[in-house]
Amino acid sequence: MFSDRPYARMVLQFSGIFAAFVITLVIIYVDILALGSVMGEGSLVEISQALLILGSAVFFALGARHHADLRGYLLLVSTLFICMFIRENDGLLDPIDHGFWKVPVLIIAILGGFAVFKHRSTLRSGLKQHAQDSSFWILTVGLLQLIVFSRLFGSGKLWKNIPNQADLALAKTIIQEGTELVSYSLVFLGACLSYRYLFGKRPPKQQP
Repeated sequence: MFSDRPYARMVLQFSGIFAAFVITLVIIYVDILALGSVMGEGSLVEISQALLILGSAVFFALGARHHADLRGYLLLVSTLFICMFIRENDGLLDPIDHGFWKVPVLIIAILGGFAVFKHRSTLRSGLKQHAQDSSFWILTVGLLQLIVFSRLFGSGKLWKNIPNQADLALAKTIIQEGTELVSYSLVFLGACLSYRYLFGKRPPKQQP
């Protein structure tokens, strides 16, 4: 198929990354200017982040269902994303008890851990196979930007050194949440492309 040709694949990946940045800006603008949000719980940005990581988990779960030879690795990543989804929605669980999100995360981690252990023989091979595909690195960049860069960039120590503190809290929130949103977008794009391109597996050659 045309979409499997190297040139077409390059265009698809470039278009996806470009769209991830543009859509992030659109969501932020709509959230702030149209909806008057300060990006708290229930904001368009927060909802988008949760949906993107949930969608990423679904792609890897579907991959685990269809690719038995990669199942342990795909289940591990899917479990991680589901735990991240629950963490993103911690505000919905706070009425039960502050920090209650840790309970369902622990349950999912245990269940996912058992499933991964059952298919542990495909952990290393699955990672090795996926790492050979460019979609893996799009996803990895998104994760690193989310877990490392956005957390350090949003650190209070950095922002406290700025002399003018007027409206700084809102500016800090916009920058940090925007960085997280584009990170989730890249993760989702990487997950989508990973599923599309069989997580690095080589499709069987068609007979002439």
